[in-house]
Amino acid sequence: MTTAFFLSLPAHGHINPTLPLVDELVRRGETIIYYATAPFRAKIEAAGAIFRDYAFSSDLDPSRDMGGPFGLMARTLEASEQLLPGLLAELRRDTPGYLLTDSLCVWGNLVAQKLRLPTINLYSTFAMSRAVMSELQRSKAPKQPLKDMLGGLHFLVRYFRIARRINRQHAVKAPGLIKFFNNQQALNLVFSSREFQPAVDSFDSRFAFVGPSVAARHETVEFPWQQVGTQPLIYISMGTIFNNLAEFYRDCYQAFADQPYHVIMSIGNNVDASRLGAPPANFTVRPYVPQLEVLERAALFITHGGMNSVSESLLAGVPVLVVPQAGDQFLVAQRVNALDAGRFLAMAQVSPARLRQLAEQILSGPSFKPAAQQLGASLKAAGGYLKAADLIGEFKQQAGV
Repeated sequence: MTTAFFLSLPAHGHINPTLPLVDELVRRGETIIYYATAPFRAKIEAAGAIFRDYAFSSDLDPSRDMGGPFGLMARTLEASEQLLPGLLAELRRDTPGYLLTDSLCVWGNLVAQKLRLPTINLYSTFAMSRAVMSELQRSKAPKQPLKDMLGGLHFLVRYFRIARRINRQHAVKAPGLIKFFNNQQALNLVFSSREFQPAVDSFDSRFAFVGPSVAARHETVEFPWQQVGTQPLIYISMGTIFNNLAEFYRDCYQAFADQPYHVIMSIGNNVDASRLGAPPANFTVRPYVPQLEVLERAALFITHGGMNSVSESLLAGVPVLVVPQAGDQFLVAQRVNALDAGRFLAMAQVSPARLRQLAEQILSGPSFKPAAQQLGASLKAAGGYLKAADLIGEFKQQAGV
């Protein structure tokens, strides 16, 4: 079998969807050498891959505030400049048969150019094209004030300064503004379905929409299911990054206290539950809950709109109320809203009354659950990590690997 290098962004939303695929490739006999940072070592090794540490200090989680898109570009290319000499040396030494790389992992793009390796690109969220980027600009994402946009221009200047150095030193071509977000390789695997992907007709046959890469999780989280009862269940979770939202959680208390629902709210480790006050009697509040099990019982999921969380909800046939925080979450929210699988609520418009109104609209409306179930069926039918592994096998044959 073959050895492959996997170059990912060191971020939960980018690494987690790849792990079932890695596990399956290893099961089929592949050797996967997976590059990330130390906090991800245990889960990467649990998937059967060989972990290698990027060993840089940059925080490259694109779901965090990195100074807007220009900041993300500059920081990522800066990391590329640090990483390229070592990565190129290790690739030449280990001679992998092919390369797997995250769509935002610009050093993967540059390595593929330099060594002319067969390369597979993976999108942990929607695939990007000019048409999709136009939709994102038209979404309800908060517009940056002019002073912030002008302030971000220094990142763009920095990006092109670094790009010139890299191009000169390594004889490659760092991507420009559009191609940075629209990285394309001979095979591009998108962890979504054609039905969910916006502007799907803007992608050619090199793009395969394989659905979410979700495997059964054998979680051992103790949870007081006896508290839940038989009332409709609302699940609230704002993810693992932007969850320091004490005011939002208090709004949820006021919105759903003494209402005919049970509410499970996961608040993460960034908020002290005591700061929120005593939870209403119909709430169960925990730092972490077994999400897949909760979604199996839920009638509604109130979420930040991370692609992984929304995909898991749709796979369970559960409509969503999306309160996006950053990045592609606004596009996910817009797409859910357009397909009637839920509703979009901007954080600036959050109030107890508005939360309750939209939750009641989704729970009582006849179209939301069927639309969520239909989208979930499309995600499931796309094939997931097993389909992705099959396509990688076909790609290897065509490339003579």
